[in-house]
Amino acid sequence: MAAPRKKLPSERWTSFDDWDYGGMKERLEDFMKSINKTALIEHASTIFGSPVSLSDPFSAGQSWCCFELVAPDHLLIARVRLPKHPDSNAPDAADEYLVQCEIATMEFLQANIKTVLIQIPKIYAYEGPGAAKAIEVGASYMLIQGFYGNSLQDVNDSLYDLPISTQEHIFAQWTAFQAELAVFTFPQIGSISQFSADTGPVIGAIATAWLEHLPNSGPFQSGWEYFVAVAEGLVTCALQRKRSDTEGAYNRFAVLAPLIFRNIVRDTEIFKSIQGPFHLNHMDMGMQNILVDDDYNLVAIIDWEFAQSAPWEVNHYPMPIPLISSDRETAEFLHDTKHIAHRNTSRQVGARLLYRQQFGEAERALEKRGNPLYCSIADVLEGKASRIYGEELTYELVRLGYGLTGSEAEEHVRMVEEEMKRTMVGVESTNG
Repeated sequence: MAAPRKKLPSERWTSFDDWDYGGMKERLEDFMKSINKTALIEHASTIFGSPVSLSDPFSAGQSWCCFELVAPDHLLIARVRLPKHPDSNAPDAADEYLVQCEIATMEFLQANIKTVLIQIPKIYAYEGPGAAKAIEVGASYMLIQGFYGNSLQDVNDSLYDLPISTQEHIFAQWTAFQAELAVFTFPQIGSISQFSADTGPVIGAIATAWLEHLPNSGPFQSGWEYFVAVAEGLVTCALQRKRSDTEGAYNRFAVLAPLIFRNIVRDTEIFKSIQGPFHLNHMDMGMQNILVDDDYNLVAIIDWEFAQSAPWEVNHYPMPIPLISSDRETAEFLHDTKHIAHRNTSRQVGARLLYRQQFGEAERALEKRGNPLYCSIADVLEGKASRIYGEELTYELVRLGYGLTGSEAEEHVRMVEEEMKRTMVGVESTNG
């Protein structure tokens, strides 16, 4: 009896669908006209020493476009760099640094992670800006190992709708891999900018898509330095977006929340005692970067460009199970079984509890193997610093950071908003 045919990842890829906004579809269409796909096929064929076909559907993100190359016994992904995002003011050197850090991180993990079944893609080739093959293709690109699986987001974007046993199966693998990463610790906070088997990893500045907003990109010696830089970057980014909002549609809380986060980091003691060692973190391990097969077995983790050593407090509940309601609202929704939000809240709370429990299991397994974590991520998830770092609700930030609720919280938010308006006026006067 013949084995069932493996489903190619491209069978779930959506090409131009979902990109018809803000000129993004046109950006992709122009990109496709400029790419020499034949050159990609020829390069892949030389790597495998056999004919290769290119699947018609493609998968696009904000920075990369992926093409699927199929050989008789192999699967390859051509990850081709898109033109700079319209909202990005980052210099070209920053984009190239992101790629360098991603490659160095993947090489480090290939050499060091031996115990988990989830894979890090192998890099077969990278053709950077100015390379002969990149010029021939029309963009810089990397050829990486492909897998018979799709992102968890594409397979099922409502994780907590799945049976509990399936959620447990997913979370057990998800948290085990993150715990495995966290075994690797460093004295500084930053990205792996270089790696060789002889000299080991070198921690450099943080590789981030919004480097132009950071007053300092490290590497950092303390957690507080890092969170100050992140907070300042978030505020700069939010204010810039508000100033460019000519239609006045920008939500006031989109600026207030970063301002309050910055004030908490700067003015309270919550983040000031955070010291190393600092663990290796993917920093973007959401459902879009976790590949699974049809049975929800995790196959691979992709997109390593933002990976870095980081304070333990950057760990928080990921999509689709973030803390999206205040503690008070969550308690009310759970108590009132007739409330419209009761069912979804119950499932989200249950999924979060399961996620945290699985982190505990993963940490105990590492301890039995003689590789205990320096810090328990399961405990950190419920800590104040982690809650604040992952929080987007303005009044919940005020409660967590300052212990203020009700009229006192309202007054605090008004005070911050007045400060924001004065800052905006000052900047506009200076620029004018």
